[in-house]
Amino acid sequence: PPAAAAAPNPMRALLFLAALHSAAAARVNPLSFGRKSFVLGGMGSGAALALGAPAARAVSGGGKDFSGLTISDEDFSGKKLSGKEFRQVTAVNTNFKGADLRGCSFFKADLERADFTDAIMTGASLEGANLDRAIFTGARLDGAFFTDSITQAESLKNADFSEALLPPRALKSLCERADASGTNPATKVDTRESLVCEAA
Repeated sequence: PPAAAAAPNPMRALLFLAALHSAAAARVNPLSFGRKSFVLGGMGSGAALALGAPAARAVSGGGKDFSGLTISDEDFSGKKLSGKEFRQVTAVNTNFKGADLRGCSFFKADLERADFTDAIMTGASLEGANLDRAIFTGARLDGAFFTDSITQAESLKNADFSEALLPPRALKSLCERADASGTNPATKVDTRESLVCEAA
């Protein structure tokens, strides 16, 4: 007679489903609408977190996890750090110029006066981060996640916000700024066009 089938393992099934969910979230951004910043509307500044997308896109790719550390005044310029965790770090006056920070999580990080000039921050998570006087000149912020703290940034000139998630108050404030202008040197996208300021 044929051998009896092995009993299903509930834990293995749960792990498999969790892996499928994470993989799908990492590969698909259901909130993307072409070259447009996605406004969170009435969902509030915590909506991106509630949807779970930032966490999925900011999973550490291995190596050093900086979460909770103090890295103020350190130099990460030009470093390849995609997928790393910077959750709740203290990174005051830290240099991230030209760094590859794709998919990194800066959730509730203290980034006061941090310099992200020309950094690649595609899909990065910056919800609840202190961005007081942070510099995003020429940064690629396409698909990044923000809360109202982005309005505290010192410079947005030449930044690309394509498909970024922004609360409506923040979007309106950014579009009123004189430095929300120029063209990103890498993507050739106009800053105001990436923010869709005409519709704000």
